[in-house]
Amino acid sequence: MDVQDILRGIQPIPGDVTAVRTVQETRPPEEFADAYAAEVNLKCASKVIKALDKAYPRDASQPLNHLRRFAKHEHLSPTLQSTLLKADPSSTQTIFVLIPPPLPDVASLKDLLTPFAPPGSDITLTTLRVPLYAPLNSAQADKWTKSLWPVLFNPAAPRGFVAPPPQILTRARDSIQPKAGRYLALAYEVAREAEQSGLGRGVGAVVVDPEIDARLDDEIIDDDEGDDKRWSDAVVAVAGDARYSRLEGSTGPNPSRLMYNADVEGGPELHALMRVVDLIAGKRRADDHDDTSASPPLRPLEAHFLSQSDTTFSSTSNPTHQTTSTSTSTPETDPDTPTNPEKFQKTESGAIPVPSTSVPTPTSTSTTAPPETNPRIRSRTQGGYLCTDLDVYLTHEPCLCCSMGLLLSRFRAVIFPRGGRMRTGGLASEPCIGPVAVADSGEGGDNEGGEGEDKGDVGSGKEEGNENERLYYGLHWRKELNWRALGFEFVEAIAGADGNGESVQFHA
Repeated sequence: MDVQDILRGIQPIPGDVTAVRTVQETRPPEEFADAYAAEVNLKCASKVIKALDKAYPRDASQPLNHLRRFAKHEHLSPTLQSTLLKADPSSTQTIFVLIPPPLPDVASLKDLLTPFAPPGSDITLTTLRVPLYAPLNSAQADKWTKSLWPVLFNPAAPRGFVAPPPQILTRARDSIQPKAGRYLALAYEVAREAEQSGLGRGVGAVVVDPEIDARLDDEIIDDDEGDDKRWSDAVVAVAGDARYSRLEGSTGPNPSRLMYNADVEGGPELHALMRVVDLIAGKRRADDHDDTSASPPLRPLEAHFLSQSDTTFSSTSNPTHQTTSTSTSTPETDPDTPTNPEKFQKTESGAIPVPSTSVPTPTSTSTTAPPETNPRIRSRTQGGYLCTDLDVYLTHEPCLCCSMGLLLSRFRAVIFPRGGRMRTGGLASEPCIGPVAVADSGEGGDNEGGEGEDKGDVGSGKEEGNENERLYYGLHWRKELNWRALGFEFVEAIAGADGNGESVQFHA
């Protein structure tokens, strides 16, 4: 079938996009350390704070603003009340001050606090445990307050190390939601092509430039052709799995797909995600004549979109057409308004600056592209760098190696179907409970009551017995990795549609 016929026949999958919960959200870090508590005169509270801050300055690298500096008698947990209250529990003349870690010398601390001791009493330091990290929710704060020391929960506090900033996450989701079902449908078609070729498993990847996608949306409003003929213009590259490409050729689906044999699975460089990254990298290296890297043969859909990468995109012409089309009009564009809904990634300072594609191109009747026009995949000399600011749509959750490749390639976002979660997946950090409507699961994809179900045994319905028996890699937004790619799951609207029917677990 002709590629254009295939593209015309692709229908969007109905569903919703929801954020992948991070490992910090599903398994909040709970680290505790020793602290001191001392009873001081209530009237001297402000002087106590000034004296402590002057003698023991706070460590800016370890903010402990979630810990209350003072606690009244009635605010102490029952355990602390029995330990700390030596005098009348109903006394209103004293208050307890917290000395957080790192702990100072006991003798010098007592000397510092002695002038503020309650009348007729000496300073007594009591050791207790306090959480080093702020609570992620009010329930956790309440738990620590009742068992340890009074803790504050501030929902407005920056939580960038826990999860993507809400504003950025919302803007990215709003830009992805309208066409996510269409791009995932294309990814499934690429996966089908890969499996039918006998060169790989049924795994597909589609890379989209959200900036082109946003500009197409602006044009389609006044375009009689509508979205059905222009939706694929924002696709930068596609790739299917090719893990069997080094085996003997076969016609039709490879029998090896029915089982998992590490000896024939090939390496992660043959997985769909790594292949699509390699295709883009190959175009970036177009000016490198010494590049002799070899790759598996391209299939029709892969070759089609790769051939379109040299065409230019302007807001007055279809990017899938060659630049011989005549430009007769120039749209009005506000240069202060970026067309990309959210350019969250950072580019290397060494990259050559390229004029923004949001700047209108001058009216021209030339049959060749103007000098300032750039191809959709720019070479390194034109400022192209890795997969910065691109979105990738996958039919399966990527494996651990591919997840690291995703991180290093600097994608803006990764989207995969909830039914495409894998036991070997590297992004998710919690089990999946089959299809759950977004309205029921929440924006963060919180699957309450889902303990015991395995996220990756797609279509098998097997249970783990206890969620804690198996930990998920959860590389998405791990603070140790400085992760910046936004992770989303696509939840299909049709009940029972989620799940790709894979009975054999493999590394995708």
